[in-house]
Amino acid sequence: MKANKHVLTFLVSEPGTFLSTRGAGAQKRSELETLLRPAGPARVLEIDFTGTEAMTHSFVDEFLGKLYVSLAAGDLQAGGVRLIGLNEETRESVAVCLERRKQFAVQGEDHMLLGDTNVMPDTYLQARQLRTFRAQDLAEALGISVTNANNRLKRLVQAGALGRNRAPGPERGGKEFLYTLPQ
Repeated sequence: MKANKHVLTFLVSEPGTFLSTRGAGAQKRSELETLLRPAGPARVLEIDFTGTEAMTHSFVDEFLGKLYVSLAAGDLQAGGVRLIGLNEETRESVAVCLERRKQFAVQGEDHMLLGDTNVMPDTYLQARQLRTFRAQDLAEALGISVTNANNRLKRLVQAGALGRNRAPGPERGGKEFLYTLPQ
């Protein structure tokens, strides 16, 4: 694990490793959760797969699939999540796992979305261009309703692709949020 003020990096394995079994995935997830809980939500979590040659679907599901469920439920918090160091084979394993679970993740090097991304690539691309924005700004940029924008933003926040903070105001009553890209 490497940490700085803004980023907590979790190295999944040693170079040349083949990761398999649900038990090994549960153990890695437990190690990560132990490090993440005291780190606080302000830090961006980088999950580093550098050197991992391959992973079984059962390992990925137990490690990442369940981790993303905990993030979406609010059981764990991070200021953002990105996956780095994926090779072609490990990227495919991650994408299949997340697609089966109707989840997605951000690949850190190129900001691609992996997994169940149906309408999210355009939304995420626009969010990256806006950098800091409100749901109304995204809705106008995409030509969709604010409700639809809020639903998409909720999924991006749950996946750790965007951060969300309460906006000053409110202008029209109710809560408004500012969305930002993790640093």
